[in-house]
Amino acid sequence: MIDSLIVGFGIAGLNYAEQLRQHKKKFIVLAPKEDSASHIAAGIINPTVLKRFNSVWKSDEFLNYALPHYNELQDLIQTKIIHSIPILRILNNNREQNEWKVSCSKPILKNYLNNTLISGEKYHGIKAPLNYGEVKKSAKVDNKTLIYKYVKKIIPNQFIDCKVDHTKLKFKSQGINYKGIQAKKVVFCEGFQNIVNPFFNYLPLIGSKGEMLIIKCDHLINEVIFKGPIFLSPIGEKKFWVGATFNREDKTTSITKKGKEWLRSKLEKFLNLPYQIIEHKAQIRATVIDRKPLLGIHPLNNKLFILNGMGTRGVLMAPLLSQWLYEYIENQSKLPEAADVKRFENNYFRNQ
Repeated sequence: MIDSLIVGFGIAGLNYAEQLRQHKKKFIVLAPKEDSASHIAAGIINPTVLKRFNSVWKSDEFLNYALPHYNELQDLIQTKIIHSIPILRILNNNREQNEWKVSCSKPILKNYLNNTLISGEKYHGIKAPLNYGEVKKSAKVDNKTLIYKYVKKIIPNQFIDCKVDHTKLKFKSQGINYKGIQAKKVVFCEGFQNIVNPFFNYLPLIGSKGEMLIIKCDHLINEVIFKGPIFLSPIGEKKFWVGATFNREDKTTSITKKGKEWLRSKLEKFLNLPYQIIEHKAQIRATVIDRKPLLGIHPLNNKLFILNGMGTRGVLMAPLLSQWLYEYIENQSKLPEAADVKRFENNYFRNQ
């Protein structure tokens, strides 16, 4: 009997698998290859909320854990996957410029925001009317390469490419059985697919569809991430990630003409260079009604656990959330109340 069965393998599933590997626990992963929002996400580690000039919940803790963690993973898979790179917030008017200066003095943000503005003339082809505000300590992780290399090099014999049928999960006194695989417990890391999970679908995952573009732009610098109405992030070979849309109504992963045109219109508000669209993709982010993650135990079944609900912050949050969940399961450590699924237990019992 193995220790854990992990269902789902985006950035959450990978980070929980790494906790198990580090603690020498036996586990198996069940997940379809390249079927998560993590595979098309920008992978930006950003401790700030640039739209509202605020910080992310527990940003210091998440950032201080994530950066060395991804460097360790990079060494483990022997492939470059993390890049320190500043984010430049384009300031469009006096109000935004004043808000930036005020935010720089806030104790929760002063470690992340550069008080000295960068000239809007510095970068060819970008329109920055009132200069740039710089986010420090930001980085970018190549999610797709990380997931692919981790499966291929670290867990090739522990990964099963499949779509899980929850109805085939059978409970025994000592654990669970799934099509002959026996495990002490199951950790679900399914992202938005949690809506079809009969054990945890009581949780208020609202989901947010995101469409993104990959463009090629020969004359744009690739040393920074630009943040205008959307992100413009370099991915190498003169290619850039552009995104993303937010749509809470459409729960399909189909790309749309409307999404593409919206992205182009926002991009061209600040990019003043010719470019070519290479790819157009879509996925559903696992967002929660209260904007906090979901981790913890099932209300009635002590063999079922969940790690989910990180929205656009998966790369930043998943490493530390995985550690919290591991310590909770194995050592009975307490979870932060704001992230514990127990905050939604009333939903479960109301639906029974």
